[in-house]
This record gives sequence, structure tokens and C-alpha cells, in this order.
Amino acid sequence: MKNNIIKLVVLMMILIGLLYILGSASVEAALYILNADYQTNTIALPSIVPRDEPYTYTFSVANNKDGKRLETKLKYNLMIRTTTNLPITYELYKNITNLNEATSIKISDEVKKDADGTYFRYIVTNEDYFSYVDDEVNYYTLVVYFPSEYSSFKYQDVVEFIEINIDSMQMIEGE
Repeated sequence: MKNNIIKLVVLMMILIGLLYILGSASVEAALYILNADYQTNTIALPSIVPRDEPYTYTFSVANNKDGKRLETKLKYNLMIRTTTNLPITYELYKNITNLNEATSIKISDEVKKDADGTYFRYIVTNEDYFSYVDDEVNYYTLVVYFPSEYSSFKYQDVVEFIEINIDSMQMIEGE
């Protein structure tokens, strides 16, 4: 009996600690899926300088906002489009607690030219799902590597833009 109480107390402490970590994480952008639609959010990376440690940017995608929640099951596709002004690389992670033990969720990372001749990087992940039963949120961490080997005046004052795109679709029963 006493061991069960100790285990319960330890479990509650771990749960409270995890909620504190997730609740205190600084999220630069939050996207809410309340119906099937397309959303875009832009992040500017102003004046980043080459350095050995990566830059991290976090954003969340949730199925609820201000007490309202999805009314149907939805699947969503996450795509990140970036400019290619700087020689940087990206990794994308979902719901991580330790960056050193995380696995990137990118399924493709390609640079393509658009109709105007501008090059963009497209980072795509597998589709994800939200139910309408419970409030759900996914936390994403975008890690940007701009190695110190690129310390050069030619990269001064160059701005890189990141566009986060969410395309959500209603799921038909049985899917």
C-alpha cells in the first residue's frame, strides 16, 4: 500500500513537470485547425549570423481555440516553404522533449524554382490527424543550421523567410 502511494506521488510529480515544460515552451507561432481549410503563417529570420549552435523556432498546431474544437475528424498536411537566400539547412521535429534524441519528421526537402524563376525550399512531412473528441496540440521545432564557416560580409543583412502551410481536410468515416 505504501509503495503504491509513493509510486503515485512520483508519477504525479513527473506529470506536473512534463506539463510545466510543455506549458512554458516558447512558441513563436500557433496555428489552429477548427475546420477544413488552408492556413499560412510566416516567420522572418532577421539578421541571423553564422554560428556553431543551431537556431530553434517552435510552433504549434491545435484542434481547439478559445473553447471551440473541431467537429469532425481531420487530417492535415504540414509543408514549410523557405527562401534560399542563405546557405542554411533545416530539421523539423514533432513533440520532442530532448533535441539530441529526436528524429526529423521530414519526408522530403527539395529546392524548386517557381513560375517567376525564384527558388524556394519545400519541406514536407507525413500527414497528421486530429480527432474531435479531445483537445489536441502538436508542438513542432524547426532547427536552423547556419554554420560558422559562412562568416562572411556577403551574408550580412540578408533575411530568410519561412512560411508554414497547413492544409487540412475532413475525414470520411472509415478512413
